[in-house]
Amino acid sequence: MALTLFKRKNILVPSLWGWLLILVLLAVLSFLFLKNIYGFLAYEQPAETRVLVVEGWIPDNGLQEAIAHYNLNDYNYMIITGVPISQWTYASPFSNMADASARSMKELHFADSVYTVHIPSTILRDRTYATAIALEMKWHSFGIETDNFDLFTMGAHARRSALMFESVFGNRLKGVLISTDPTFEAETWYKSSRGFRIVVSELISWVYAKLFFSANPDEVKQLITDGYYIDDIQEKRFEKDRYFKDPETTPLPDSALYDFRSLEYFPPNHTYRFEAQFVVDTSGVPFEMATTTERKPMYRKYGILSFSKADTLVTLTAYQNLDMLEKNPKYRGLFVPFKDKTNGKISYGGGRYLDIEIPDNKQLILDFNTSYNPYCAYSSKWSCPIPPYENHLTISIRAGEKKYH
Repeated sequence: MALTLFKRKNILVPSLWGWLLILVLLAVLSFLFLKNIYGFLAYEQPAETRVLVVEGWIPDNGLQEAIAHYNLNDYNYMIITGVPISQWTYASPFSNMADASARSMKELHFADSVYTVHIPSTILRDRTYATAIALEMKWHSFGIETDNFDLFTMGAHARRSALMFESVFGNRLKGVLISTDPTFEAETWYKSSRGFRIVVSELISWVYAKLFFSANPDEVKQLITDGYYIDDIQEKRFEKDRYFKDPETTPLPDSALYDFRSLEYFPPNHTYRFEAQFVVDTSGVPFEMATTTERKPMYRKYGILSFSKADTLVTLTAYQNLDMLEKNPKYRGLFVPFKDKTNGKISYGGGRYLDIEIPDNKQLILDFNTSYNPYCAYSSKWSCPIPPYENHLTISIRAGEKKYH
């Protein structure tokens, strides 16, 4: 008897009328889907609290509707969340949509206080969730006596926003209010390219968030904290570039100003942000600090900074400018000039500077990401203090400002 691997079996298949019925059912289901999916995504819950949290990315008509809801429901607090502005970055006076929307609220004659919270520019994924985490981190700084709030968002984004905020706040999120998107008709969203793009995109995003999204809140909090720090460093660098571009304030010679674009820096690096021990030592006599010219400003040794880098103990001396102290007896600034192994290669050969304030205790954060070049790095007309030998480091500090070309 031959071995048989397959056998014949009778099955039922739809007839012509059967296929027609199936197509009709699919058409009906598709129609019902198209008619109801927007309503499903545009999730709403009645207002319940006295705090209204507004997603700051919504357009101006949404902000106007938010104000109307705020007044209608007798809210006491307005909080606007936001993401970084990724368009017109160099032209906009605002770095994030929360602050921009808060300003728009004022221009729309909203009289109450507006609290804002935004995520840093380093957060590029899962930004709605990160925004909710950022709000939780900042909530108690607003001084609001309640923990509950209502969320105001736009149309098809509502269900996903509610899902993300609920994952962070749980039942502290009460009401969900929505604004109307004026760029397409909600009932016939599938008849416009924008409506189709938005609704389908939000449906896919909600399904992903519901089935597959997971996040570590502590990890996101750390990313937000680190991102705020990086944004702050970057903003200070942009501000310094603007200062250098201004003919009224620039330390550059006239011949270099036209070609100037920006200063060069090492990328912000947390490993060069040290918790240093500070020991006051004012026993030394005042002295004239050497400079690149005959000028000899009066300084005194004020204290010793010590920290560890890769198991190497590093010490730096902080100096007090006595000329500044004479002009302003309340002056608390300390000057920390230093040299390191990068000098003359990728950083200025004459060394770099750090400015700190007299700490209130025996510890402070010594951040080399803020180290900067003396003006002598840009022009020989300046007179700059030369870092004393005791502040010549035997390590490389790959942070802060690089050599000026």
